[in-house]
Amino acid sequence: MNFSLLARHQRLISLVAACLSLSVSLSFGLGEVKTWTEIAWLDVLGEGSVALLSVVWIVAILASRPPGKVTSALVIGLSCFLFSALLDWFDEFVHFEAAAEGLSIIESMPAAFGMLIMSYALYQWHQEQLALNRQLHRRETGWREHQQIDFITQLYRIDYMRGQIDMQLRTKDGSAFSVLMLDIDNFDAFNRSFGTDEGDRLLREISELMLMNLRNTDLACRYAGDRFILLLPDTDLHQAEELALQIKTAIAHLAFKPAAQATAVYHSLSFAAEMARPNDGVEALIKRVNQRLDNSRYAS
Repeated sequence: MNFSLLARHQRLISLVAACLSLSVSLSFGLGEVKTWTEIAWLDVLGEGSVALLSVVWIVAILASRPPGKVTSALVIGLSCFLFSALLDWFDEFVHFEAAAEGLSIIESMPAAFGMLIMSYALYQWHQEQLALNRQLHRRETGWREHQQIDFITQLYRIDYMRGQIDMQLRTKDGSAFSVLMLDIDNFDAFNRSFGTDEGDRLLREISELMLMNLRNTDLACRYAGDRFILLLPDTDLHQAEELALQIKTAIAHLAFKPAAQATAVYHSLSFAAEMARPNDGVEALIKRVNQRLDNSRYAS
């Protein structure tokens, strides 16, 4: 959880605080405190745990999500539920006079209303996750191993790619696939001029732009430094090089503006592609495409 996000949810935090204050005011303002022996402590424990967990869930949502309609609906729904849970808990500590007995009758109504809002919020959350999963298809295939994700680009590292290439080589249908390697030209000079923070930001921007040019079946990973490796199933060498040219054109039109200057800096890519051969091994294929890229850069 990212607790720094809490500062962006001041209105929702105020709503939760209002629910807490109103429940305390209604319960202890309209009721008379019970004696110690009148309190059913088992009920206090059970109902209090429901209220406490509601608060924990609210904090978890606020510390995990940016502001938005889904976050607001989740917190509003849980706040309504929390209000009912607190009224239910506080009535273990107080007697209500006849004039205030209606409070116990309506204490469940906010919870029902909150569940309706939560149902809407969970549906919207589901739609949100579907959209995110569609984006993740371009970052990963087969399974998810989040400890293998590169924290700068949010792409997988080369070890994940090795596993995916190995799976492709082991398939029995004999379908062709290619491996493409891309390298940002003059990236070291950019880092020296503008700093590594700007360099990391550039890597992220290029990663996102690269993903936009891939199919859902393709996989992009960070190889090392400013070098990327792509797995392209059902793709011959000509198709792989055509895709590389499309990515190169997209990157060439990326107007990247470092924080230190107002004018944009443009970048170019070098690339090399190799098709898998019969009896290829993972390391042999990666070494071959890597060497081909190095040779093309030295030749230029």
